[in-house]
Amino acid sequence: MPSPHSDAFANEGGFDVMRYVSLVLERKGLLVLIALPIMFSAIITCYVIPKKYEAESTVFIEQNVISDLVKGIAITPSMEMKIKAIKVTMLSRSMLLNVIKALDLDLNAKTDRMLDGLIASLQQRIRIRLDEKRGVFMISFADADPVLARNVVNTLTRLYIEENTSTKRKESFEATQFLAEQIEVFKKRIDAAEKEIDAYKLEAGVVLSSNEPALRAEIENAEQEMEGVRIRVNALTTSRNLLLSNTPLKRQLEEQEKSLETLLGRYTKNHPRVRQLEAAIAENRRQIRTDGQRELDAVYRSPEYQSIKVELASLENRQKNLQEEIDKNKEIIQKIPGARSQLAELERKRRNETIIYEQLVSRYGRSEVSKEMELQDKAMTFRVLDPAVVPSAPSSPNRPLIILLGIVAGIGLGVGIIILIDLINPSIKTLDDLKEFGIPVLAVVPRVKNEESLALQRGHNRLIYSIGLAGILISLSFFLVETLHLGLVDNVIAKVSTFFVG
Repeated sequence: MPSPHSDAFANEGGFDVMRYVSLVLERKGLLVLIALPIMFSAIITCYVIPKKYEAESTVFIEQNVISDLVKGIAITPSMEMKIKAIKVTMLSRSMLLNVIKALDLDLNAKTDRMLDGLIASLQQRIRIRLDEKRGVFMISFADADPVLARNVVNTLTRLYIEENTSTKRKESFEATQFLAEQIEVFKKRIDAAEKEIDAYKLEAGVVLSSNEPALRAEIENAEQEMEGVRIRVNALTTSRNLLLSNTPLKRQLEEQEKSLETLLGRYTKNHPRVRQLEAAIAENRRQIRTDGQRELDAVYRSPEYQSIKVELASLENRQKNLQEEIDKNKEIIQKIPGARSQLAELERKRRNETIIYEQLVSRYGRSEVSKEMELQDKAMTFRVLDPAVVPSAPSSPNRPLIILLGIVAGIGLGVGIIILIDLINPSIKTLDDLKEFGIPVLAVVPRVKNEESLALQRGHNRLIYSIGLAGILISLSFFLVETLHLGLVDNVIAKVSTFFVG
Protein backbone atom coordinates (compact mmCIF):
# COMPACT_ATOMS: atom_id res chain seq x y z
CA MET A 1 0.00 0.00 0.00
CA PRO A 2 1.51 3.41 -0.90
CA SER A 3 2.45 5.85 1.83
CA PRO A 4 0.50 9.00 2.63
CA HIS A 5 3.21 10.96 0.78
CA SER A 6 1.99 9.40 -2.40
CA ASP A 7 -1.50 10.65 -1.86
CA ALA A 8 -0.30 14.07 -0.92
CA PHE A 9 1.60 14.62 -4.15
CA ALA A 10 -0.67 12.77 -6.51
CA ASN A 11 -2.30 14.71 -9.30
CA GLU A 12 -5.09 13.80 -11.61
CA GLY A 13 -3.45 12.67 -14.89
CA GLY A 14 -0.06 13.76 -16.19
CA PHE A 15 3.44 12.91 -15.00
CA ASP A 16 3.88 13.55 -11.29
CA VAL A 17 7.61 13.94 -10.66
CA MET A 18 7.36 14.07 -6.91
CA ARG A 19 5.24 10.95 -6.83
CA TYR A 20 7.90 9.05 -8.73
CA VAL A 21 10.62 10.48 -6.52
CA SER A 22 8.70 9.22 -3.55
CA LEU A 23 8.23 5.90 -5.32
CA VAL A 24 11.97 5.57 -5.94
CA LEU A 25 12.68 6.42 -2.30
CA GLU A 26 10.24 3.77 -1.19
CA ARG A 27 11.93 1.16 -3.39
CA LYS A 28 15.47 2.31 -2.85
CA GLY A 29 16.49 -1.23 -2.08
CA LEU A 30 15.56 -2.36 -5.58
CA LEU A 31 17.36 0.67 -7.01
CA VAL A 32 20.55 -0.25 -5.19
CA LEU A 33 20.14 -3.87 -6.18
CA ILE A 34 19.98 -2.94 -9.86
CA ALA A 35 22.41 -0.01 -9.95
CA LEU A 36 25.35 -1.48 -8.08
CA PRO A 37 25.86 -4.56 -10.31
CA ILE A 38 25.79 -2.36 -13.38
CA MET A 39 28.29 0.10 -11.89
CA PHE A 40 30.65 -2.67 -10.85
CA SER A 41 30.20 -4.42 -14.17
CA ALA A 42 31.26 -1.25 -15.94
CA ILE A 43 34.32 -0.98 -13.70
CA ILE A 44 35.26 -4.58 -14.35
CA THR A 45 34.62 -4.22 -18.06
CA CYS A 46 36.92 -1.23 -18.45
CA TYR A 47 39.74 -3.20 -16.83
CA VAL A 48 39.03 -6.37 -18.77
CA ILE A 49 39.11 -4.74 -22.19
CA PRO A 50 42.69 -4.80 -23.49
CA LYS A 51 44.43 -1.48 -23.49
CA LYS A 52 45.56 0.14 -26.70
CA TYR A 53 48.13 2.87 -27.04
CA GLU A 54 47.96 5.35 -29.87
CA ALA A 55 51.06 7.09 -31.15
CA GLU A 56 50.82 10.08 -33.45
CA SER A 57 53.21 12.07 -35.57
CA THR A 58 52.59 15.48 -37.09
CA VAL A 59 54.25 16.35 -40.40
CA PHE A 60 54.33 19.83 -41.84
CA ILE A 61 54.17 20.23 -45.62
CA GLU A 62 56.60 23.06 -46.05
CA GLN A 63 56.38 25.30 -49.08
CA ASN A 64 59.83 26.67 -49.69
CA VAL A 65 60.12 30.41 -50.29
CA ILE A 66 61.70 29.72 -53.63
CA SER A 67 58.48 28.07 -54.76
CA ASP A 68 56.78 31.46 -54.75
CA LEU A 69 59.71 33.05 -56.54
CA VAL A 70 59.61 30.54 -59.38
CA LYS A 71 55.83 30.41 -59.56
CA GLY A 72 54.86 30.20 -63.22
CA ILE A 73 58.39 29.27 -64.19
CA ALA A 74 58.85 25.95 -62.48
CA ILE A 75 56.31 23.18 -62.25
CA THR A 76 55.47 22.46 -58.63
CA PRO A 77 52.64 20.25 -57.44
CA SER A 78 49.82 22.01 -55.68
CA MET A 79 49.20 21.53 -52.00
CA GLU A 80 45.85 19.99 -52.76
CA MET A 81 47.33 17.37 -55.07
CA LYS A 82 50.11 16.68 -52.62
CA ILE A 83 47.73 16.09 -49.73
CA LYS A 84 45.47 13.87 -51.81
CA ALA A 85 48.39 11.66 -52.73
CA ILE A 86 49.65 11.29 -49.16
CA LYS A 87 46.90 9.03 -47.87
CA VAL A 88 46.88 6.81 -50.93
CA THR A 89 50.64 6.41 -50.92
CA MET A 90 50.97 5.80 -47.20
CA LEU A 91 48.32 3.11 -47.12
CA SER A 92 49.57 1.40 -50.24
CA ARG A 93 50.59 -2.23 -50.01
CA SER A 94 54.19 -1.57 -51.00
CA MET A 95 54.63 1.14 -48.39
CA LEU A 96 53.13 -0.94 -45.57
CA LEU A 97 55.17 -3.94 -46.66
CA ASN A 98 58.33 -1.85 -46.28
CA VAL A 99 57.21 -0.84 -42.80
CA ILE A 100 56.56 -4.46 -41.86
CA LYS A 101 59.98 -5.55 -43.07
CA ALA A 102 61.72 -2.62 -41.41
CA LEU A 103 60.18 -3.53 -38.04
CA ASP A 104 60.43 -7.32 -38.56
CA LEU A 105 56.71 -7.65 -38.07
CA ASP A 106 56.62 -10.45 -40.59
CA LEU A 107 58.63 -12.89 -38.52
CA ASN A 108 55.50 -14.74 -37.53
CA ALA A 109 53.83 -14.40 -40.94
CA LYS A 110 54.72 -17.76 -42.42
CA THR A 111 52.36 -17.61 -45.40
CA ASP A 112 51.28 -14.99 -47.90
CA ARG A 113 47.79 -15.07 -46.44
CA MET A 114 49.11 -14.19 -42.99
CA LEU A 115 51.18 -11.40 -44.52
CA ASP A 116 48.11 -10.06 -46.35
CA GLY A 117 46.20 -10.14 -43.09
CA LEU A 118 48.95 -8.20 -41.37
CA ILE A 119 48.90 -5.56 -44.10
CA ALA A 120 45.11 -5.31 -43.91
CA SER A 121 45.33 -4.91 -40.15
CA LEU A 122 47.79 -2.03 -40.52
CA GLN A 123 45.60 -0.40 -43.16
CA GLN A 124 42.64 -0.50 -40.79
CA ARG A 125 44.50 0.77 -37.75
CA ILE A 126 46.60 3.49 -39.33
CA ARG A 127 44.72 6.75 -39.43
CA ILE A 128 45.83 9.73 -41.50
CA ARG A 129 44.18 13.04 -40.88
CA LEU A 130 44.81 16.01 -43.12
CA ASP A 131 44.58 19.64 -42.13
CA GLU A 132 44.76 21.55 -45.38
CA LYS A 133 44.45 24.96 -43.73
CA ARG A 134 47.49 24.38 -41.55
CA GLY A 135 49.29 22.39 -44.23
CA VAL A 136 49.96 19.46 -41.94
CA PHE A 137 48.94 15.85 -41.77
CA MET A 138 48.84 13.58 -38.75
CA ILE A 139 49.67 9.88 -38.75
CA SER A 140 48.46 7.75 -35.88
CA PHE A 141 48.51 4.06 -35.05
CA ALA A 142 46.99 2.18 -32.12
CA ASP A 143 48.34 -1.06 -30.68
CA ALA A 144 48.53 -2.90 -27.39
CA ASP A 145 52.29 -2.34 -27.45
CA PRO A 146 53.01 1.40 -27.08
CA VAL A 147 56.57 0.98 -28.37
CA LEU A 148 55.33 -0.77 -31.50
CA ALA A 149 52.74 1.96 -32.04
CA ARG A 150 55.48 4.57 -31.91
CA ASN A 151 57.80 2.61 -34.18
CA VAL A 152 55.11 2.03 -36.79
CA VAL A 153 54.24 5.71 -36.98
CA ASN A 154 57.83 6.94 -37.13
CA THR A 155 58.91 4.26 -39.61
CA LEU A 156 55.96 4.95 -41.88
CA THR A 157 56.64 8.68 -41.75
CA ARG A 158 60.33 8.24 -42.50
CA LEU A 159 59.79 5.82 -45.36
CA TYR A 160 57.14 8.03 -46.92
CA ILE A 161 59.33 11.13 -46.83
CA GLU A 162 62.29 9.20 -48.28
CA GLU A 163 60.26 7.58 -51.00
CA ASN A 164 58.46 10.80 -51.83
CA THR A 165 61.75 12.65 -52.24
CA SER A 166 63.22 9.86 -54.36
CA THR A 167 60.10 9.57 -56.49
CA LYS A 168 59.93 13.29 -57.16
CA ARG A 169 63.55 13.40 -58.23
CA LYS A 170 63.01 10.45 -60.55
CA GLU A 171 59.85 12.00 -61.99
CA SER A 172 61.66 15.30 -62.51
CA PHE A 173 64.52 13.58 -64.38
CA GLU A 174 62.14 11.57 -66.53
CA ALA A 175 59.99 14.60 -67.30
CA THR A 176 63.01 16.66 -68.37
CA GLN A 177 64.33 13.83 -70.54
CA PHE A 178 60.93 13.30 -72.12
CA LEU A 179 60.59 17.00 -72.94
CA ALA A 180 64.07 17.05 -74.51
CA GLU A 181 63.16 14.10 -76.74
CA GLN A 182 59.88 15.67 -77.76
CA ILE A 183 61.61 18.95 -78.60
CA GLU A 184 63.85 17.11 -81.07
CA VAL A 185 60.85 15.31 -82.56
CA PHE A 186 58.87 18.49 -83.10
CA LYS A 187 61.91 20.37 -84.43
CA LYS A 188 62.19 17.73 -87.17
CA ARG A 189 58.48 18.00 -87.84
CA ILE A 190 58.73 21.77 -88.25
CA ASP A 191 61.67 21.40 -90.66
CA ALA A 192 59.75 18.84 -92.69
CA ALA A 193 56.68 21.09 -92.78
CA GLU A 194 58.75 24.07 -93.98
CA LYS A 195 60.34 21.97 -96.75
CA GLU A 196 56.94 20.81 -97.84
CA ILE A 197 55.69 24.41 -97.96
CA ASP A 198 58.70 25.55 -100.01
CA ALA A 199 58.27 22.68 -102.47
CA TYR A 200 54.62 23.43 -102.89
CA LYS A 201 55.24 27.16 -103.41
CA LEU A 202 57.78 26.26 -106.07
CA GLU A 203 55.29 23.95 -107.77
CA ALA A 204 52.26 26.22 -107.57
CA GLY A 205 54.03 29.56 -107.49
CA VAL A 206 52.27 30.97 -110.59
CA VAL A 207 48.87 30.08 -109.30
CA LEU A 208 49.60 31.31 -105.78
CA SER A 209 51.04 34.64 -106.97
CA SER A 210 48.20 35.35 -109.41
CA ASN A 211 45.76 38.15 -108.82
CA GLU A 212 42.28 36.77 -109.40
CA PRO A 213 40.55 40.13 -110.09
CA ALA A 214 43.31 41.07 -112.55
CA LEU A 215 42.97 37.71 -114.28
CA ARG A 216 39.24 38.14 -114.58
CA ALA A 217 39.79 41.61 -116.10
CA GLU A 218 42.27 40.15 -118.58
CA ILE A 219 39.78 37.43 -119.53
CA GLU A 220 37.07 40.02 -120.07
CA ASN A 221 39.33 42.17 -122.24
CA ALA A 222 40.46 39.15 -124.24
CA GLU A 223 36.87 38.08 -124.84
CA GLN A 224 35.98 41.57 -126.02
CA GLU A 225 38.95 41.55 -128.35
CA MET A 226 37.96 38.06 -129.51
CA GLU A 227 34.54 39.38 -130.46
CA GLY A 228 36.11 42.20 -132.50
CA VAL A 229 38.44 39.75 -134.22
CA ARG A 230 35.55 37.43 -134.99
CA ILE A 231 33.58 40.26 -136.59
CA ARG A 232 36.57 41.30 -138.63
CA VAL A 233 37.19 37.70 -139.73
CA ASN A 234 33.58 37.37 -140.82
CA ALA A 235 33.84 40.59 -142.81
CA LEU A 236 37.06 39.51 -144.51
CA THR A 237 35.64 36.07 -145.23
CA THR A 238 32.64 37.69 -146.85
CA SER A 239 34.92 39.91 -148.94
CA ARG A 240 37.00 36.93 -149.93
CA ASN A 241 33.95 34.99 -150.97
CA LEU A 242 32.75 37.93 -152.98
CA LEU A 243 36.06 38.10 -154.77
CA LEU A 244 35.95 34.40 -155.55
CA SER A 245 32.40 34.58 -156.76
CA ASN A 246 32.79 37.76 -158.83
CA THR A 247 34.70 36.38 -161.91
CA PRO A 248 33.55 37.53 -165.43
CA LEU A 249 31.99 34.19 -166.34
CA LYS A 250 30.16 34.00 -163.05
CA ARG A 251 28.98 37.59 -163.37
CA GLN A 252 27.76 36.77 -166.90
CA LEU A 253 26.07 33.60 -165.68
CA GLU A 254 24.39 35.53 -162.92
CA GLU A 255 23.07 38.13 -165.41
CA GLN A 256 21.87 35.37 -167.73
CA GLU A 257 20.03 33.65 -164.94
CA LYS A 258 18.32 36.90 -164.01
CA SER A 259 17.30 37.47 -167.67
CA LEU A 260 15.98 33.91 -167.90
CA GLU A 261 13.93 34.48 -164.84
CA THR A 262 12.49 37.62 -166.42
CA LEU A 263 11.73 35.84 -169.71
CA LEU A 264 10.03 32.97 -167.96
CA GLY A 265 7.73 35.51 -166.47
CA ARG A 266 6.67 36.58 -169.90
CA TYR A 267 7.09 33.42 -172.05
CA THR A 268 6.90 29.69 -171.83
CA LYS A 269 9.88 27.37 -171.81
CA ASN A 270 9.37 26.64 -175.48
CA HIS A 271 9.72 30.23 -176.55
CA PRO A 272 12.72 30.65 -178.87
CA ARG A 273 14.24 33.39 -176.80
CA VAL A 274 14.01 31.29 -173.67
CA ARG A 275 15.61 28.33 -175.34
CA GLN A 276 18.31 30.52 -176.77
CA LEU A 277 19.08 31.99 -173.38
CA GLU A 278 19.13 28.56 -171.72
CA ALA A 279 21.56 27.36 -174.36
CA ALA A 280 23.76 30.37 -173.63
CA ILE A 281 23.62 29.64 -169.90
CA ALA A 282 24.57 26.02 -170.49
CA GLU A 283 27.47 27.12 -172.60
CA ASN A 284 28.56 29.60 -169.94
CA ARG A 285 28.47 26.93 -167.27
CA ARG A 286 30.51 24.66 -169.43
CA GLN A 287 33.07 27.42 -169.87
CA ILE A 288 33.07 27.98 -166.11
CA ARG A 289 33.78 24.32 -165.56
CA THR A 290 36.57 24.39 -168.12
CA ASP A 291 37.94 27.91 -167.57
CA GLY A 292 36.78 28.60 -163.97
CA GLN A 293 40.00 27.56 -162.34
CA ARG A 294 41.92 29.91 -164.56
CA GLU A 295 39.70 32.78 -163.50
CA LEU A 296 40.03 31.77 -159.76
CA ASP A 297 43.81 31.71 -160.11
CA ALA A 298 43.61 35.20 -161.43
CA VAL A 299 41.61 36.19 -158.37
CA TYR A 300 44.08 34.46 -156.04
CA ARG A 301 46.91 36.43 -157.48
CA SER A 302 45.10 39.73 -157.14
CA PRO A 303 46.51 42.15 -154.47
CA GLU A 304 43.11 42.55 -152.86
CA TYR A 305 42.72 38.82 -152.32
CA GLN A 306 46.26 38.51 -151.01
CA SER A 307 45.67 41.37 -148.60
CA ILE A 308 42.52 39.70 -147.31
CA LYS A 309 44.31 36.37 -147.00
CA VAL A 310 47.20 37.84 -145.00
CA GLU A 311 44.87 39.75 -142.70
CA LEU A 312 42.70 36.69 -142.16
CA ALA A 313 45.73 34.59 -141.24
CA SER A 314 46.86 37.25 -138.81
CA LEU A 315 43.42 37.52 -137.24
CA GLU A 316 43.05 33.75 -136.93
CA ASN A 317 46.43 33.56 -135.24
CA ARG A 318 45.43 36.35 -132.90
CA GLN A 319 42.14 34.62 -132.24
CA LYS A 320 44.01 31.44 -131.34
CA ASN A 321 46.35 33.32 -129.00
CA LEU A 322 43.48 35.09 -127.28
CA GLN A 323 41.63 31.81 -126.78
CA GLU A 324 44.74 30.23 -125.30
CA GLU A 325 45.20 33.21 -123.02
CA ILE A 326 41.56 33.02 -121.89
CA ASP A 327 41.77 29.26 -121.26
CA LYS A 328 45.00 29.66 -119.35
CA ASN A 329 43.65 32.41 -117.14
CA LYS A 330 40.45 30.49 -116.47
CA GLU A 331 42.47 27.43 -115.51
CA ILE A 332 44.56 29.52 -113.11
CA ILE A 333 41.43 31.03 -111.57
CA GLN A 334 40.01 27.54 -111.02
CA LYS A 335 43.22 26.39 -109.34
CA ILE A 336 43.64 29.43 -107.07
CA PRO A 337 41.18 28.36 -104.27
CA GLY A 338 42.54 24.83 -104.10
CA ALA A 339 46.15 25.97 -104.16
CA ARG A 340 45.62 28.59 -101.48
CA SER A 341 43.64 26.12 -99.36
CA GLN A 342 46.40 23.53 -99.59
CA LEU A 343 49.03 26.14 -98.77
CA ALA A 344 46.96 27.30 -95.80
CA GLU A 345 46.68 23.70 -94.62
CA LEU A 346 50.44 23.24 -94.86
CA GLU A 347 51.04 26.51 -93.00
CA ARG A 348 48.48 25.54 -90.34
CA LYS A 349 50.26 22.25 -89.85
CA ARG A 350 53.60 24.04 -89.46
CA ARG A 351 52.03 26.59 -87.13
CA ASN A 352 50.58 23.87 -84.90
CA GLU A 353 53.89 22.09 -84.77
CA THR A 354 55.58 25.39 -83.94
CA ILE A 355 53.14 26.15 -81.13
CA ILE A 356 53.72 22.75 -79.54
CA TYR A 357 57.47 23.13 -80.05
CA GLU A 358 57.50 26.53 -78.33
CA GLN A 359 55.43 25.16 -75.45
CA LEU A 360 57.80 22.23 -75.08
CA VAL A 361 60.79 24.55 -75.07
CA SER A 362 59.14 26.74 -72.46
CA ARG A 363 58.21 23.77 -70.29
CA TYR A 364 61.63 22.28 -70.75
CA GLY A 365 63.08 25.38 -69.14
CA ARG A 366 60.56 25.14 -66.32
CA SER A 367 61.32 21.45 -65.98
CA GLU A 368 65.02 22.20 -65.68
CA VAL A 369 64.30 24.65 -62.88
CA SER A 370 62.00 22.12 -61.21
CA LYS A 371 64.64 19.43 -61.48
CA GLU A 372 67.23 21.64 -59.86
CA MET A 373 64.76 22.48 -57.11
CA GLU A 374 64.14 18.81 -56.45
CA LEU A 375 67.87 18.04 -56.48
CA GLN A 376 68.60 20.82 -54.04
CA ASP A 377 65.47 20.18 -51.94
CA LYS A 378 64.18 23.63 -52.75
CA ALA A 379 60.70 22.48 -53.64
CA MET A 380 57.96 21.34 -51.31
CA THR A 381 59.48 19.48 -48.37
CA PHE A 382 58.16 17.58 -45.40
CA ARG A 383 59.21 18.47 -41.91
CA VAL A 384 58.29 16.29 -38.93
CA LEU A 385 56.96 18.72 -36.35
CA ASP A 386 56.13 16.17 -33.68
CA PRO A 387 57.59 12.69 -34.04
CA ALA A 388 55.66 9.91 -32.40
CA VAL A 389 56.65 9.08 -28.85
CA VAL A 390 55.81 6.13 -26.65
CA PRO A 391 52.34 6.94 -25.30
CA SER A 392 52.20 6.96 -21.53
CA ALA A 393 48.46 6.42 -21.29
CA PRO A 394 46.26 4.11 -23.30
CA SER A 395 43.96 5.66 -25.82
CA SER A 396 41.37 2.94 -25.33
CA PRO A 397 39.36 1.82 -23.54
CA ASN A 398 38.14 5.18 -22.25
CA ARG A 399 37.88 4.04 -18.67
CA PRO A 400 36.55 7.29 -17.12
CA LEU A 401 33.81 7.39 -19.72
CA ILE A 402 32.89 3.72 -19.21
CA ILE A 403 32.77 4.15 -15.42
CA LEU A 404 30.72 7.31 -15.71
CA LEU A 405 28.35 5.62 -18.15
CA GLY A 406 28.11 2.69 -15.71
CA ILE A 407 27.04 5.01 -12.89
CA VAL A 408 24.51 6.81 -15.04
CA ALA A 409 23.23 3.60 -16.63
CA GLY A 410 22.91 1.82 -13.27
CA ILE A 411 20.92 4.59 -11.62
CA GLY A 412 18.89 5.25 -14.76
CA LEU A 413 18.03 1.61 -15.30
CA GLY A 414 17.09 1.17 -11.63
CA VAL A 415 14.80 4.19 -11.70
CA GLY A 416 13.32 3.05 -15.01
CA ILE A 417 12.55 -0.43 -13.72
CA ILE A 418 10.90 0.96 -10.55
CA ILE A 419 8.69 3.27 -12.62
CA LEU A 420 7.90 0.48 -15.07
CA ILE A 421 6.85 -1.85 -12.23
CA ASP A 422 4.62 0.87 -10.85
CA LEU A 423 3.03 1.50 -14.24
CA ILE A 424 2.19 -2.14 -14.88
CA ASN A 425 0.96 -2.74 -11.29
CA PRO A 426 -2.91 -2.78 -11.50
CA SER A 427 -3.50 -2.25 -7.75
CA ILE A 428 -5.11 0.86 -6.21
CA LYS A 429 -2.36 3.17 -5.17
CA THR A 430 -3.96 6.50 -4.17
CA LEU A 431 -7.21 7.96 -2.87
CA ASP A 432 -7.83 9.55 -6.24
CA ASP A 433 -7.72 6.13 -7.86
CA LEU A 434 -10.72 5.12 -5.73
CA LYS A 435 -12.56 8.32 -6.66
CA GLU A 436 -12.03 7.63 -10.35
CA PHE A 437 -13.93 4.35 -9.93
CA GLY A 438 -16.87 6.20 -8.21
CA ILE A 439 -16.31 4.42 -4.94
CA PRO A 440 -17.39 6.60 -2.03
CA VAL A 441 -14.66 7.02 0.60
CA LEU A 442 -16.01 7.39 4.08
CA ALA A 443 -12.67 7.76 5.86
CA VAL A 444 -8.91 7.41 5.46
CA VAL A 445 -7.09 5.38 8.05
CA PRO A 446 -3.40 6.35 8.21
CA ARG A 447 -0.76 3.66 8.62
CA VAL A 448 0.31 3.55 12.21
CA LYS A 449 3.68 2.08 13.12
CA ASN A 450 5.04 1.38 16.45
CA GLU A 451 8.45 2.51 17.65
CA GLU A 452 10.01 -0.88 17.19
CA SER A 453 8.97 -1.14 13.57
CA LEU A 454 10.05 2.45 12.91
CA ALA A 455 13.46 1.77 14.42
CA LEU A 456 13.77 -1.32 12.30
CA GLN A 457 12.76 0.63 9.21
CA ARG A 458 15.30 3.36 9.93
CA GLY A 459 18.06 0.79 10.35
CA HIS A 460 17.06 -0.83 7.12
CA ASN A 461 17.09 2.51 5.33
CA ARG A 462 20.52 3.40 6.71
CA LEU A 463 21.89 0.11 5.48
CA ILE A 464 20.51 0.62 2.00
CA TYR A 465 21.73 4.22 1.84
CA SER A 466 25.16 3.15 3.05
CA ILE A 467 25.45 0.42 0.47
CA GLY A 468 24.27 2.70 -2.32
CA LEU A 469 26.54 5.54 -1.25
CA ALA A 470 29.47 3.17 -0.92
CA GLY A 471 28.84 1.85 -4.41
CA ILE A 472 28.73 5.34 -5.88
CA LEU A 473 31.84 6.41 -3.95
CA ILE A 474 33.70 3.32 -5.15
CA SER A 475 32.70 4.02 -8.73
CA LEU A 476 33.67 7.67 -8.41
CA SER A 477 37.00 6.65 -6.88
CA PHE A 478 37.78 4.48 -9.89
CA PHE A 479 36.61 7.33 -12.12
CA LEU A 480 38.94 9.79 -10.38
CA VAL A 481 41.89 7.36 -10.48
CA GLU A 482 41.50 6.81 -14.20
CA THR A 483 40.81 10.46 -14.96
CA LEU A 484 44.06 11.46 -13.24
CA HIS A 485 45.91 8.52 -14.86
CA LEU A 486 47.26 7.40 -11.48
CA GLY A 487 47.55 3.78 -12.58
CA LEU A 488 46.90 2.42 -9.09
CA VAL A 489 44.51 -0.25 -10.25
CA ASP A 490 46.81 -1.31 -13.08
CA ASN A 491 49.66 -1.70 -10.62
CA VAL A 492 47.53 -3.81 -8.35
CA ILE A 493 46.38 -5.96 -11.27
CA ALA A 494 49.97 -6.30 -12.47
CA LYS A 495 51.17 -7.39 -9.01
CA VAL A 496 48.34 -9.87 -8.63
CA SER A 497 49.02 -11.26 -12.09
CA THR A 498 52.72 -11.52 -11.33
CA PHE A 499 51.97 -13.27 -8.05
CA PHE A 500 49.74 -15.88 -9.63
CA VAL A 501 51.89 -16.33 -12.72
CA GLY A 502 55.04 -16.47 -10.68
